[in-house]
Amino acid sequence: MYNPRIFFSLVCLGFVLLAACTGRSANPFAGKDRQVDENIENLMGLAVGMTKNQVYELCGVANYIEGYDWGSVWFYQYRKGNTDGPLAKKEIQQLYMPVVYDNTDRVTGYGQKFYEQTLSDLGSGQF
Repeated sequence: MYNPRIFFSLVCLGFVLLAACTGRSANPFAGKDRQVDENIENLMGLAVGMTKNQVYELCGVANYIEGYDWGSVWFYQYRKGNTDGPLAKKEIQQLYMPVVYDNTDRVTGYGQKFYEQTLSDLGSGQF
């Protein structure tokens, strides 16, 4: 015998099970959070003197890059936070780890304080 309540309940249960099987997280930022966790783990392996290729193999593609006449800086997100839209300098300082390279494409240092000191010492003339 056909019971509409049972049929409706089964259909709802089917949709819930289907949604659970898609593997999608309810949190739209979960993918970004996983990437940040991975970046943190990878950045622990940085060392002064590494080449850009070595850093790329260790950490992957930087979130963004700055070029200067004395070298370049790759930034990797290492703190969770909203990165949609234009980034203010304060957000960059709080959310991203700068990796500083010289003209020979070798790491000379990393971290916000090292980056700021390098800009102070060598200038901020970007190309």
